Amino acid sequence: MLPGIKLKSEDNNRNYISLLSICFVIYFVSDYFLDGAVFYLIGGLLGTLFKLFGLKTGFYFLWITLLIASITLFYKIQNKVIKYSAIVIIWFLLYFIDAILYEVMPDFTSNIIRYLHMGLAILLKSVILVWIFYR
Repeated sequence: MLPGIKLKSEDNNRNYISLLSICFVIYFVSDYFLDGAVFYLIGGLLGTLFKLFGLKTGFYFLWITLLIASITLFYKIQNKVIKYSAIVIIWFLLYFIDAILYEVMPDFTSNIIRYLHMGLAILLKSVILVWIFYR
């Protein structure tokens, strides 16, 4: 490759890595410094809303349905304000990954497992959000 010549894929990779880094830092700050508060806030808010509408079972199913609906809205809408609002909603709803990891991973009796869970959740949420954005 000639010096000074960039391929389009290099710019896409740089944008992908930049956005992945930004998402990783935002998720890290919210998970580490708020210690799971966002997860409990989102879960409590959704649980309360579902209970108001008389939906008492299938909490995870409804959560994933809202996530899929938000992703579909992101892809179908052309209005930039609504599109980026959908990304923010998706950012919040991706805390579903924490719920899955709480079910799958062992008990959080040691700090190592707690930090492993946090790191894995942050990485998965960041990669999925960037993949949705660039798909």
